[in-house]
Amino acid sequence: MSFKSLYTLFITNDYNKFNSIYNEKFNSESTIKFDIYINEYQSFFTYDKYIMSLVSKIRDIDERIKEIFSNLPEIAIDQYKRKSLIDEIEYTNSIEGVIFTRKDINDLINEIEKRFKIKNRFEGIVNKYLLLNSEKIEFNNPIDIRKLYNDMLYNEIKDEDEKNLPDGKIFRKEVVHVYKSSEKIIHNGIMPESKIIEYINKALNILNDKSIDILIRVSLFHYYFGYIHPFYDGNGRINRFISSYILSKHLNQIIGFRLSMTIKENLTQYLDAFAHTNDIRNRADVSTFVYEFLDIIYKSYQKTEIYALERSQALNKYELILDKIIPLFEFDKNKKDIIDLLYILIQCSVFSDFGLTKTNLCKILKKGNTKVTEFLGILKKNNLCVEMQSKKYHYYRANLLEIDKFEN
Repeated sequence: MSFKSLYTLFITNDYNKFNSIYNEKFNSESTIKFDIYINEYQSFFTYDKYIMSLVSKIRDIDERIKEIFSNLPEIAIDQYKRKSLIDEIEYTNSIEGVIFTRKDINDLINEIEKRFKIKNRFEGIVNKYLLLNSEKIEFNNPIDIRKLYNDMLYNEIKDEDEKNLPDGKIFRKEVVHVYKSSEKIIHNGIMPESKIIEYINKALNILNDKSIDILIRVSLFHYYFGYIHPFYDGNGRINRFISSYILSKHLNQIIGFRLSMTIKENLTQYLDAFAHTNDIRNRADVSTFVYEFLDIIYKSYQKTEIYALERSQALNKYELILDKIIPLFEFDKNKKDIIDLLYILIQCSVFSDFGLTKTNLCKILKKGNTKVTEFLGILKKNNLCVEMQSKKYHYYRANLLEIDKFEN
């Protein structure tokens, strides 16, 4: 048996039983009531054993993943974060039908890291995710939400269609529709703007209420933000970023880079969680959404744990193979530097999709461009290194297919 929402109970049971269960939940000592109304019903959350079990599972798997990463070298961790960052930006855009290729995201990250002056419509969203683990962002009032929108999406939406920019004091003035398809409206964002501001304030109060477990707070806010829908465009990406940011501050940092991918992979579950919670037959029980959203977070953690274990085992294998490659460079005076470089490139190949630029390799090895170019040339000569060009950038990784030949 698992969690049963009021929505599910309504469509599978008689009305009298439904009313009895609703009253029991609404008046339970385990229930928190909020001053936000859905379909004229006061919204509430009930601490349910299935929900608390999910919270416990998430915390347990978070600790296991921390242990896995504690045994990985720094380059491997950085490369996996980079891959996950690219995944998150790609998927949070694709959920909204916005196409931004992985190569373009990776190149734009390099531009931002070099502090180049950039004219790219996606600079805002990439920059925010790039600073996910280092920048302190406040979410105390509606102005903070608008500031995040300005930083992340304003220029992109302006370039695409100025009519979709906020036209109120902080948010939108007019109605906005949420569509399940190109024709069917499944939700209307609340109106007027004064009520949007009021409800955003109340949702932020919930997000910052330390008496509620952080996982539940994030889930509650994620639902309320989607329900309020304060902007004409960009609500989903702003909402997912806020959840990613909060999760990365309180749990393993990597989970902040995995949320959108898992949502995309479980998009029907995600959209149904909103739809069922919004439905009048659910009587404003936001526990419905909290359970489903926590389940998505848990699925994200499960995939992260599997991937981290597989990649760490692969790296261990290549560390052993590396000992068999050392004799190739036995008589080279730069043997240690070449092997160090190859080990870095192996980490790139195992944990990422692109690898590192020569500029980054110079910084890591603390060597000049001439020396690193020489070392890369030696590795290429032995077919141990591959180079990939993307626009003006060249990325380097180890040739794992060639290295595998040394295993036996």
